[in-house]
Amino acid sequence: LLSQEALRGAREGRAVRVLNLGCGPAQEVQEFIAASNLCERTQFTLLDFNEETIRHTTGVLNECKRQHGRNTAIQIQKRSVQHILKERSRQVVVAPEKKYDLIYCAGLFDYLPDRTCRQLMNVFYDSLAPGGLVAATNVDDCKPFRHMLEFLLDWHLIYRSEKQGRALAPERVAPDEVSLRRDPTSVNLFIEVRKAGHG
Repeated sequence: LLSQEALRGAREGRAVRVLNLGCGPAQEVQEFIAASNLCERTQFTLLDFNEETIRHTTGVLNECKRQHGRNTAIQIQKRSVQHILKERSRQVVVAPEKKYDLIYCAGLFDYLPDRTCRQLMNVFYDSLAPGGLVAATNVDDCKPFRHMLEFLLDWHLIYRSEKQGRALAPERVAPDEVSLRRDPTSVNLFIEVRKAGHG
């Protein structure tokens, strides 16, 4: 998705703005920096609630940029889900120049109830520039994978079927505008919505 959206921006002669909530170590950003010079035309805002994670990720990404001679713009901020939802409740309006071309959230919805996921998807959609893409992942309720996690590892997630994943789409989006696909393992479900218009 990072390559796809950065290429879309490059074809339109502009940089792309990317937001990631729950960035963790940002492994995909590291790989993007290492693999593609399109990273130089990508501006990242990475959010995580954990101070230690932020320190670690900042160090790793700075080293990755140095190693590959990149000048990628990266901002890492300490923000929680609650903080983001509280901001929205205050009716904070996002200026057009601060909207994003890609907003993604991977691995976080596995721990959040439906209501919170829907609220986040609405916030993401409202923060998208025209033509932008929002993508969230959720672990599918597939067996025996789920049984292995729960019984062997005592690791409990909130699993969702395709139907349940589709129900998390932003309120203002028609069902046929929601795209669902799986990663190569078929374990992770990708919920994607493209905003109408052009960047």
